[in-house]
Amino acid sequence: MTHPTSAPAGSALLRRRSLLQLAGAGGLAALAGGGLWPTTAAAEGEAAGPLRFAVVTDTHADVDVPTNLANLRRVFTAVEADAPAFVLNCGDITEYGAVDEYAAYRATVPDSLWPLLKHVPGNHESRWDPTAGQAYRAVFGDPTFSFDAAGLHVVGLDATQVLQEPGLFGPELLEWLVDDLRTAGRTPSVLFLHYPLGGRNAYVNDTEALWSAIEPFDVRGVFAGHIHREEVSRINGLTQVTGLPTKGNPFYYRVERVAGERGSVLEVTHVTVPADPAAPVQTRPFTTIPLAAPPAGLGPLQPRVRSTGERFSLTVPALRGVAEVSAKVYPQGVFGGTDSTVPTPLTRRGRGMFTGELDAAALPAGTHRVQVRATAADGRGWEAVVPVEHGRPGGALPVRWTHRVGGRVQGALAEHEGLVVVASTSGTVQALRPDGRRPGRVWERRLGPVHRGPAFSADAASVLVPAADSALHALDAATGESRWRADLGVPVLSAPLVTAVDGEETVLVTAGDTLWALDAGGRTRWRAEVPVMSAGRVACDGERVVLGAGDGRAYGLDARTGERLWGFSTNTRTTAYSRLIYGPWDATVALLPGGAALVATVSNAHALDPATGAQRWSRAGSYVYTPALTVAGERVLLVDERGVAALVDPADGGTLWTVPTAPRSLNAGPVLSDDAATAWLVGTAGLLVEIDLAAGVVRRRRQLFTANTFSTPVRVGELLLVGDQAGDLHAVDLS
Repeated sequence: MTHPTSAPAGSALLRRRSLLQLAGAGGLAALAGGGLWPTTAAAEGEAAGPLRFAVVTDTHADVDVPTNLANLRRVFTAVEADAPAFVLNCGDITEYGAVDEYAAYRATVPDSLWPLLKHVPGNHESRWDPTAGQAYRAVFGDPTFSFDAAGLHVVGLDATQVLQEPGLFGPELLEWLVDDLRTAGRTPSVLFLHYPLGGRNAYVNDTEALWSAIEPFDVRGVFAGHIHREEVSRINGLTQVTGLPTKGNPFYYRVERVAGERGSVLEVTHVTVPADPAAPVQTRPFTTIPLAAPPAGLGPLQPRVRSTGERFSLTVPALRGVAEVSAKVYPQGVFGGTDSTVPTPLTRRGRGMFTGELDAAALPAGTHRVQVRATAADGRGWEAVVPVEHGRPGGALPVRWTHRVGGRVQGALAEHEGLVVVASTSGTVQALRPDGRRPGRVWERRLGPVHRGPAFSADAASVLVPAADSALHALDAATGESRWRADLGVPVLSAPLVTAVDGEETVLVTAGDTLWALDAGGRTRWRAEVPVMSAGRVACDGERVVLGAGDGRAYGLDARTGERLWGFSTNTRTTAYSRLIYGPWDATVALLPGGAALVATVSNAHALDPATGAQRWSRAGSYVYTPALTVAGERVLLVDERGVAALVDPADGGTLWTVPTAPRSLNAGPVLSDDAATAWLVGTAGLLVEIDLAAGVVRRRRQLFTANTFSTPVRVGELLLVGDQAGDLHAVDLS
């Protein structure tokens, strides 16, 4: 059995109250059933022989839906009777990763079966998790791991991102995977993870890096979930099986190794569990996964792509097993979804070459990708995704340099008088004085993982960094040395606000289910309970603090004492899960000209009176993610998650204009030009757009990179500094 050496310890960052909640459900040891991993016989890698295991996915345990829990109990009881060597759960184990949901899920599993269950998280475990994965680890162990059973090597991969929807592998995870598969040698391997890969699936933004990583090894199968439908694809030398959800459905998949024409295969059978426990289960053959090496001559591919003005020219050397080749521009704007664009067939030129062109006239200049697929006569496919630079080198708005930070630059950047602070999920915090030639690194520190942006203190002498090591760190802005550290007990996954209350500097930041008010030295002024969680940023007018919470409500608190003054319900949903996801849990609350506090959800933006919580106006749209920007002192720029921008009157929410910008916009907010006439916005997919604020006209200026970004950039003179989920910082010349 192997594990990623960098995985953090299990429950170190859990709040004591959460541990007590787990203890009330039988304790961590009881929840783990006496062991997180299969019994020795299942884990020691016996010689190939009889093997049977089970697969479930998307169980979505929810304490507010007892019928679903009863269904899970029914399914797991049937699985237990099947006597599997182990059971794989491909993620979305719960609805939103709450401790009580984990306990409810555990209660549906027979005690004898629990040690055989192997889990990976889905986006429902990571998207709304205020513990940054620590609650998950306390129950299930490391989210990435491997084990051997009867001559089969099984690898669980965690491609989720804290507080985000889609997947990403990243270089660190793939390095671990390569080492693990190298250790497995010639033993056939199967992977299981939450998101399906390749083809029309655009759920994991660096899938091509996974294909490259596993290509030399005997990876023969992938089990996945997420899409709540059955799919089978034979791609890149393996068979991918995507299963139906067990949520509300009496389904699971039985997998058995049997002899095939070309060696052993895994025979996958869909099993339906009848309501009558005395009745036999109903089975339906689903597919097979060959464990032998596939026929040669299909891949890997080595396509060559170049930009020729308005077209991409492709040349694809073809192996003898290739019947046809097709290609399309990678759907960079598709975020955590699927793309149904029909690829363009390429033309065979002789026996060993395919060529063709793709229309690129509508694409902005910059970095794009092309997805190439070779298909054999029997339908097997091989996929490659290659980057291509489009447009004139160094043309409009060139990227002057790219600086490696590492991890994922997920939080906003901070800037004061030319000093830029960038932090990443690797724990790296850097201060830079950039110019057009170089980043100009001033200092570097290493803390816990950082998922939200830092902030400068009122005098700009300190940089306040929220970290998943359960602390808010104050670093000397000049040297990076620690000035103070406030231990808040759980991961700090919100952005700090520096404000003044009665003339005294006050730092407001949420961690888990607590809002903390700290003085300039990091000492606690007061703290207040926040229902469920709050991962955005609060606002304060000096008298009141306004925040969005995970129970679907916005709250106003006394800025001096933390006393709750009012609550405003943003939705009327009936379950804890639905109130959370349709509420203002990730809202960056903004104070509008005229004094209202803007609190947004995926359904509406609400302008509330900070003193009373009374609604002044509301506007339909998903404005919860992208921070609002006040422009010209009297208008507000809003961008919804679909990238539609609107300039509104803060007095009544009236619309001056609306215009589409980038395909998606989440968390990364707009930045004003020096003359405040233009707003620069980098969409989630890396597209930089220029918004004329007077006319409401948008120009798509450059596709900066192919990574996603959730980080609000900063401007230093005519340089725009942009961070991305690949862990890089890019300097864009706006002049």
